[in-house]
Amino acid sequence: MKAICIMNLKGGVGKTVTADNLAAILAAKHGKRVLLIDAAHKGNTSTFFQADRTEGLTLREVLLNTAEPYWPDVVQRTGYEGLDILPADISLAELDAAPPSGQEVPPVYRLRAFLAAVAEDDAYDYVVIDMPPAFSVAAQAALIAADEVIVPLKLDAFSVDGLAELLRQIAAMRRINPGLRLAGALLTMWRNVPVVTEAEAVLRSGAVPVFATHIRRTDRVDESTFSREPLYIYSPRSAACIDYRRFVIEYLEQEGRHSNGQGKV
Repeated sequence: MKAICIMNLKGGVGKTVTADNLAAILAAKHGKRVLLIDAAHKGNTSTFFQADRTEGLTLREVLLNTAEPYWPDVVQRTGYEGLDILPADISLAELDAAPPSGQEVPPVYRLRAFLAAVAEDDAYDYVVIDMPPAFSVAAQAALIAADEVIVPLKLDAFSVDGLAELLRQIAAMRRINPGLRLAGALLTMWRNVPVVTEAEAVLRSGAVPVFATHIRRTDRVDESTFSREPLYIYSPRSAACIDYRRFVIEYLEQEGRHSNGQGKV
């Protein structure tokens, strides 16, 4: 089982859209068993997949170890074959506003234990984590539990500048999780205009690994969030859907090379 964080410290770069469509395509088009974790207190991924949060069993309860939930009691079906979700809601922000004290195991380590139990039961092939645009308690817990980080990146100055800080945070988390790997940056909202193509050329010439696939800008992405359907259902012929499907293939091929000792670090 591989756990992947979809993370950028800047909002508005396509983190949630990338996490949701990566998870959906892995399940629907590649036959993978996928657990999608919403680690953002806004709960956009949970809303997108219409998760039921009325019973109070969310990521917050996992991180607080409330009633020591057994993982099948927390995870929900999404209605899509092979794709389950661990939802979140605004209560997740309480962990940052008033961190719990006196616990034998701090919340930042509890997701790792939770996913270890999931892996022991061989329940999923992939865990995809939709991250918040902040180094929150939930974000730290996810990075401690994860194997890889994918960074959706919109090519503007603010996003590129923020990438350096994110890389520092990932490096710092390796003191706790030495196996944490940067899989690469994924260029989102891509347009064929000079400011974007020139910035892309500079980024690709640097030390940060960048996926060959970029996700083209299209209104179909925004529309799909209103319809609450993955792109492969809402608009299968749209540029963004084609790009996301190509990206998943590229990621799986990269994963194979990395498993054989040939991948990017």
